[in-house]
Amino acid sequence: MIRDLLTVLRCARLAIALPIALKDAVACAPAAVRDFERAVEPIVRGVLREPERAAMIASLRGTALTFNVGIHAYARMAGRPCDGELVMLAGSVARLYDDMIDNGGDAEIDAWVASLFKADGSKADRSVADGFVADGFGAGGHPVARDQHRRLLAALYAEIRRRAPGELWHTALLELHDYQVLSRRQRDPATPAAQLGKITRGKGGLACVVLFGMVHPDMSVVQRDAVMEAGEALQLLDDYLDQDADLRDGIGTPLNRGEVSLAEVGARLRALRPRLAACYGRAAARPFAATLLLVLVADVLKRHRRGRGRTTTDTPLGLLLAGGTHAIPPKRAS
Repeated sequence: MIRDLLTVLRCARLAIALPIALKDAVACAPAAVRDFERAVEPIVRGVLREPERAAMIASLRGTALTFNVGIHAYARMAGRPCDGELVMLAGSVARLYDDMIDNGGDAEIDAWVASLFKADGSKADRSVADGFVADGFGAGGHPVARDQHRRLLAALYAEIRRRAPGELWHTALLELHDYQVLSRRQRDPATPAAQLGKITRGKGGLACVVLFGMVHPDMSVVQRDAVMEAGEALQLLDDYLDQDADLRDGIGTPLNRGEVSLAEVGARLRALRPRLAACYGRAAARPFAATLLLVLVADVLKRHRRGRGRTTTDTPLGLLLAGGTHAIPPKRAS
């Protein structure tokens, strides 16, 4: 605990714009809830029935509101407008997709998702979202949703495909899925450290390119590299938070194998600030850097408060401190 707090203290320079980051996080919450109600809830209600519907809405909303903090902070730094409904859709798909891949564990779900993401969003491909055809793959090799979780993912993704500008996010998504499939090797203790590092960078970095690319479709190569660095650090923080569960489930990460420490993650965050300043301007980068610090603080608090009573709120700050819930209960290793 003391070592982790020292890591936070060493990152204190990132807190210069923390009041701005906190103000923005709290201020964007009410609009984000309304955006979720307009864009995501009708799709969930059209696919699921109670009581699963209510649990799914709560899970997707909590995760989407948390993602909303980071995406809005990035949009502010990049000087771009932010489509709130698209952000809520993206956060919801991220939650559901991650749980489906984690619980799938086989080549069939990997292939189904890959085909879904490769669909071009045309009217013909929207049969994916309807879910009224046989299991597996339909005409033209397009994926067909065989269960309610797949139908929901397909319907949410079809709406993102319709709304999201540019192709940067989509190209990154296809690459990200390859890394998600590769991440199954994290269950093999013999997986070398270099490959674990590659998986971590691919999953975290490309996830941020997907999400931030929806508000910044003309991101430069240099900016994309900086976003990849930020995403890798955020993935390591997620691994830090989940290291006990990952060890229990036989999932190796650079954090729980001792190949990277939280102090090293903090050093990466500090090194990232001048890179962001060079890409976006010093003043613009400060609130985003402060948001990264906020994630670090929240994860340290969550890790060391587990097992104690916790409260939740429908604000991004509250959700960062409380933690989200799975859309699909995880399968634990026996």
